[in-house]
Amino acid sequence: MKIRQITRNKDEYMNLLLMADPQEDMIERYLDKSDLYVLVNGGDVCTVCVVEPLKNRKCELKNIATRTEDRGKGYAKYMLRYICERYSAACDVMYVGTGNYKEIIGFYEQCGFIHSHIVANFFSENYREPIYEDGVRLTDMIYLKKQLDSSVDVKKVVDLALEAGRILLKNGAEIFRVDETITRICNSFHVEYVDTFILSHAIFVSAENGVEEAYTKVKQIPLSASHLGIVAEVNELSREIAGGFVSIEEAKERLRRIDQMPAKRSYFQVLAAGMGSGSFGYLLGATALESVIAFGIGCILYMWVLTAKKYNISKMLVNIIGGVIITVLALAALHLPFAAPVKIDGMIIGGIMPLVPGLAFVNAIRDIADSDFLSGTVRMIDALLVFVYIAVGVGFALSVYNNMGGGLML
Repeated sequence: MKIRQITRNKDEYMNLLLMADPQEDMIERYLDKSDLYVLVNGGDVCTVCVVEPLKNRKCELKNIATRTEDRGKGYAKYMLRYICERYSAACDVMYVGTGNYKEIIGFYEQCGFIHSHIVANFFSENYREPIYEDGVRLTDMIYLKKQLDSSVDVKKVVDLALEAGRILLKNGAEIFRVDETITRICNSFHVEYVDTFILSHAIFVSAENGVEEAYTKVKQIPLSASHLGIVAEVNELSREIAGGFVSIEEAKERLRRIDQMPAKRSYFQVLAAGMGSGSFGYLLGATALESVIAFGIGCILYMWVLTAKKYNISKMLVNIIGGVIITVLALAALHLPFAAPVKIDGMIIGGIMPLVPGLAFVNAIRDIADSDFLSGTVRMIDALLVFVYIAVGVGFALSVYNNMGGGLML
């Protein structure tokens, strides 16, 4: 779903507007001097809305209508929420006038409107034909109003955008994606002036609302494992925010739930690590039997990785000990009576795959290609150090084995 403003040929939407205001010349009185918005879903215009800016930081919702076949789907509420947030930067109060019809008044009250005043005999004096709702003729115009947050709370918006950026960066998103998401969220909540400086492990954001209020914040994000499912969820939320479908408070709650999304079940991660080890080993030249052994090594290795995460063991120790585990298991497999001979290199190459930081390495190259040299370099160094840790573990185990075996390497 998308909401867009219409600036030309507003008369093309007259049929939809007549569903909420049945007299065309009454619509023409305010249509040209008002702002027209449409909600589009799947290429079809489902809801229209007209807002007239008034004096003294006030505006009036003149018309909102949804196609008959699309009613009850929440489109009008989405539209109204978008309009309120859009006009909150320029207006203190939004008014809406309607007939004395309980269902419509109830709808506006659910959206935060309260009773304002009554214009007696408005419908009977301004409309040629009587207007009826549920058999009752409408005569008076009932006005409701809603207080808008006229001054944008820059701090609240930047905190929200920064939290979204933190979650993205923590879970392996690229620098450009984090920057784009922070800017999109701030702009969606009318914070137009945003400057960001993003590193692989920190975010700096400075923003102002164009009046007098400015806000700057820095957030450190330690390098950690990736979770692309969380990245996808934050991306989807940012699109909904940009479409005007999510308020700040709802977005904060959604981000909190997204950040707490659990990883896949342990047995699933272990099996996936084993399949990765076996498959990559085979692709890199291991025999079928060596690939099967690499599958087992990958499973056992990832049990160690999950245990290390549970106790917050440092990345250096995780990878060094992981290299030792891989090599010890591969050496043990050499002495088992298999039907066909096996080589240690095929098993080790496959077994180390769950430890290889492939995503971090690719993101580092992409950041450098996007001219984010500092972030790309940091990520590249982090990935290369992981390779070094793995090599240290493998080399240590092989060295001990050779020394214990008198220099004989099978």
